[in-house]
Amino acid sequence: MTKDKSPLRTAVMVLIIVIIMLLGAFWVIRAVQHSGSNSSAVAVVGNDTISDDQWTAELKKRYGQEILLQMLNRRVVSMEAQTLHIGVSEQEIDDNLQERMSGYSSPEAFYKEMSSQFGLSRQDLREESKYQIELEKIATVNIQVSDEQVNQYIQQNEQQSDQKRQYELAWIKTDDEESASEAVQRIENGDSFADIAKQVSTDGFSSNKGGALGWIDDDDPFQPSEVMKAIQTMQPGDIVGPIKLSNGGYAVVQVIDIRQSQSAHLEISSETARRKIALEQARPLNEIEQELRKKYSAYILSAKP
Repeated sequence: MTKDKSPLRTAVMVLIIVIIMLLGAFWVIRAVQHSGSNSSAVAVVGNDTISDDQWTAELKKRYGQEILLQMLNRRVVSMEAQTLHIGVSEQEIDDNLQERMSGYSSPEAFYKEMSSQFGLSRQDLREESKYQIELEKIATVNIQVSDEQVNQYIQQNEQQSDQKRQYELAWIKTDDEESASEAVQRIENGDSFADIAKQVSTDGFSSNKGGALGWIDDDDPFQPSEVMKAIQTMQPGDIVGPIKLSNGGYAVVQVIDIRQSQSAHLEISSETARRKIALEQARPLNEIEQELRKKYSAYILSAKP
């Protein structure tokens, strides 16, 4: 009786497949190494070129630590939100975006500005709002707010929505107080704020525009709270600084102009109102982010934040 050779045949076929896969992986690695050593050009200056690798290296050098820290924060906040069974409703995100676009002539004008100034799509903005709300909910998870407080807040919000102000701002951000003080001294000596911002500001999103941040609501939650507090008593043309920032560095801020918000009444949900009331009693959000990074062992390998 002839023995069944199917197990042997199967083993041979498996071996052949493994060899093919290994050869494929080898050539993929070779291709990646080859492409990495001959990075394609992304810009031309006369007869010279700027490669994709050079561009990436410069971005990492200038903004790598900051972006990595933001990525870590988003990861740990998401993990903590899952642990605490915290969810964010579409209505809460809509409330957040509605508040942010309150000073614009239309939602389209808001989205266009966010795209041109910061490169953020509509989906990016919704994700950004979701992250902010999750962080705020984590910070306020144990803070109790009564229904009466919520109702009062909503009524006050309706009365105050037409009284909001907007500030057209520019800033110079530096890594240390000495650099910020030198910038202030140069401004006092007659140097242009915009020129100094282009030369020394470490904020890549605004430095090439002379530090211009555009129009910002007086309660914009995405701006440094230290800056927003400092400008409340300022007039158009005023400059203040150095301002120590809780998330690191210093700022010199210029108020270019001030205007009243032209938005209609902002209607917010009770869920949003409850969270905003609780935030008044919460610890600074950057402290929460720092604690969560420690809790989930999240740090940058090259230099712990």
